Amino acid sequence: MVVCLFCFVIGCSVAPLKKPDKQEILKKGSELYAKYGCAVCHSLDGKVIYGPPLDEIYMKNVKVLRQGKEFTVVADRDYLKKAISEPRYEKVLEYSNKEMPIPAFTEEEAEILVDFIIALNEDKAKNKNQ
Repeated sequence: MVVCLFCFVIGCSVAPLKKPDKQEILKKGSELYAKYGCAVCHSLDGKVIYGPPLDEIYMKNVKVLRQGKEFTVVADRDYLKKAISEPRYEKVLEYSNKEMPIPAFTEEEAEILVDFIIALNEDKAKNKNQ
């Protein structure tokens, strides 16, 4: 009983992980974007380089090719995470003849990159509406 009470007290006293603020997300995401060479294939200004531009992809309907079949999906958080972590799972139809390297991202880095892409898209949408 004492052990259970001790575990309960310790568990309740641990502070929850603080979610990084937008500036921190943009800074860390930008660092990872540069570190892993994402800019070689993905622009942040709408230009097509090799892979899809990332600045207006969030929540966009995207046609993808998965196991030889065409699907339309929404580029939400889950989609972005899967596309970053498992780029061969499905490909954007327009880019289906191109290969993304298998990434060496950690789980945390993939999450930061997703947050980075979302933050960039939100900023761009906000600037368009002003």
